[in-house]
Amino acid sequence: MYDDVNERWGSERGAVQIKTVLILSFLILSAVTLIKVVPVYIEQEEITHDTDELARKASLGLTAYSPEKIKKELDTIRQEHDLPEGSLELGPRTDNTAQIIVKYTRSIDFFITNYSWTVDYTSKGKGI
Repeated sequence: MYDDVNERWGSERGAVQIKTVLILSFLILSAVTLIKVVPVYIEQEEITHDTDELARKASLGLTAYSPEKIKKELDTIRQEHDLPEGSLELGPRTDNTAQIIVKYTRSIDFFITNYSWTVDYTSKGKGI
């Protein structure tokens, strides 16, 4: 009986092991990619949320949000997220609108290569 099994399935030895190795390799590669990319994406979303909120407040035309105070809050956001100088700038500001320009690049270090995650976003706040 054992000889019959060897004759029938003998050429397929190792197929399960190769499939298992490929699946495990794919899962490990996916996990490493997620571990490297997700924190950078979350940081980007936090920054865009903070700048959207600040642009909204700045567009209301309140005297409490002068350009100096807005720049001070932008510096706070920049330092909080360890962004380079000049990555957050106050754009054109009129009576009912304000813009904050967000431009920076984060380097994601994979084992074989580096990827430059570039953020180029403009927060637009519209007042009443």
